[in-house]
Amino acid sequence: MKLNDPFGRMERRHQVAYQTVKDSLQRSGIKTEEAALQVIRDTRRRALVFIGAAAAATGLTALIFPGALLVVAAFCLLLSAWVVSWTINGRRYVKRYIEEELGAPEGVSPDPPGP
Repeated sequence: MKLNDPFGRMERRHQVAYQTVKDSLQRSGIKTEEAALQVIRDTRRRALVFIGAAAAATGLTALIFPGALLVVAAFCLLLSAWVVSWTINGRRYVKRYIEEELGAPEGVSPDPPGP
């Protein structure tokens, strides 16, 4: 029994999410390690673009509607945190897909090079 997940709810949730990502990757025809690593790179790039757009929207709001800055900044921060969390979990699931489905050797890290 794990203290941070005594009933295994998070583990089941992660398993369902991994299964969804795995099915999506297989439907998309991702059959090589390089293609899976490209998915990780593309996802990271999209996340950075979204966070940049959220920061730009917050800055624009500060200039146009200073009274709404707090609400917009909180909303953008919440969405950015969600995107970062989703990106981290997605990367974890794709790395697991590489290890389990594409047969990357043990001990070889499927980390993509930087952006």
